[in-house]
Amino acid sequence: MRRTILDAVRSTWFAGAALLAGCAGTVNAPYPPIRADLSPAALERGAAIFHASCESCHRGGDAETAAGAPLRELPSYMGRFHAANLTAHAEAGIGAMKDEELARAIRYSVSRDGRLMVMPSYGMGDADLAAVLGFMRSGHPLFTPTAEPAPPSKFSFFGGIGFRFITGNEPVERPASGIPVPPKSASREYGHYMAHDVYDCASCHTDGFSPRKTEGDDVFAGGMAFVDPEGRKVHSSNITFHETGLANWTLEDFTRAVRDGLAPDGSVLRSPMPRFRGMDDVEAQALYDYLRSVPTKKNAVKDARPRLTATSVRPQWVTQEAGEDAAETVQQEGTATGEDAQAALAPGDPTTSSPPTSTVAIPSPSAQPDSQASSAISHPPAPDTARPSATPARPNPSAPASSATSQAGGAPSASEQPVSPTPAPRQSAHASATPSPSDTTHAAGPKPVTRKPAPKPRPQTPAVDAAALFTKFGCASCHAPGARYHDRLAKVATRSEADLVRWVRNPEQFLPGTPMPTYAELIDEKTARALVRWVKAGGPNTLTSQGR
Repeated sequence: MRRTILDAVRSTWFAGAALLAGCAGTVNAPYPPIRADLSPAALERGAAIFHASCESCHRGGDAETAAGAPLRELPSYMGRFHAANLTAHAEAGIGAMKDEELARAIRYSVSRDGRLMVMPSYGMGDADLAAVLGFMRSGHPLFTPTAEPAPPSKFSFFGGIGFRFITGNEPVERPASGIPVPPKSASREYGHYMAHDVYDCASCHTDGFSPRKTEGDDVFAGGMAFVDPEGRKVHSSNITFHETGLANWTLEDFTRAVRDGLAPDGSVLRSPMPRFRGMDDVEAQALYDYLRSVPTKKNAVKDARPRLTATSVRPQWVTQEAGEDAAETVQQEGTATGEDAQAALAPGDPTTSSPPTSTVAIPSPSAQPDSQASSAISHPPAPDTARPSATPARPNPSAPASSATSQAGGAPSASEQPVSPTPAPRQSAHASATPSPSDTTHAAGPKPVTRKPAPKPRPQTPAVDAAALFTKFGCASCHAPGARYHDRLAKVATRSEADLVRWVRNPEQFLPGTPMPTYAELIDEKTARALVRWVKAGGPNTLTSQGR
């Protein structure tokens, strides 16, 4: 009996070793004859795809280049994995790689040495693939040569066995060339293309690791296991339009969530969900209509949020800026550059900052504001209140950082400067004491002086608990003591308040690939300014530590 058990264990180990060796073996995958497209339109398209689908894995949160990063969102039992260095360095990066080698890695998930990788494979059309290659060859700052090579990825014993069984150590079957890009339109066909082949929604929102899982009945039903940046296990949401998924989500809800990272209730979408900043309204409509056409699937994924009903109340989204507030901010704080704001949130040695004050004028989530300009999230409308469908103009996330910075940090125009009212002319004492003969004909005394009506008093913004606001908007998960980006706040105290306000509301203007949500429709400028003042005073240091 003992010999039988030992023989079985030995056979299992030998079989596992053979399968693991198979994982390390090379595979047969063709080289797509695709060349980088460096035309302006292609660079813009390639930037939008790269920022949405590639940057979150290949650029670490503390890095300025796509030099690779640990893939912590994959379960640890599978092994240790690291995204490749995509900078232009000839040895550590992709500088010496041919276009067809890069195209094979993207289309088949096969490395330069011919091994199958854990990254998704993308079935995007030839033109879109050429656009991505063009952006990677464009000299964008993301690809500034970085000499440090990415550590090799290593499967665990059981992770290697599982990967070998699931994939068969064979790349996905698709043609090397000749894949068309559907005409861009708000059609289900184009939505299918974006969801499966460009943004890869299907792979993340379908459970399992099989490359053919998106062909089954559970596609888009969620449940795929990930690990968030704080080490917590999370599962992808059900994005079919079942009651346990996206039922009762409007197009506006969907667009804001996917593009800005904010759910319909104002909460922040969970990591590792990326932000598709470059998605325009046509793509949003196509994706939305396509997902609505997918058969619904009941799957109440734990901790996925939010599930809406027909009467769910949305926040009162900010749709119009108070020009007076904007002018006041610029007048008080000047026109510091966007580069200063980006540097303020970049990693660095902590510096001493002032202790937080006990009272801060910040709109409270629980307070009832008296004006439209107060905190949007603190005063939700009634369920039947009509919400505006228009959204503010968005910057082009594919534009270089210097362009976005100049837009965000430039000096105000003449129309934005506050204008002082002209005072009413005063009547001299001599004139009132000695009236002219013509005045004697008036029986009512001195001539009345026309005065401008006094301005109406502005409603007072209620004070708010800054710590509650900071936590409610999801800032604490990244910037509280012990969180991965807490040290970045050390330089905030010396930076321009005006630029930090812009960063809080529209971080994508400074860093297009940032995972930080766009709060411009949730936090008005006055609220953002008060929150910035609390942060500059060291308020986050008083919060409970977020253990890694």
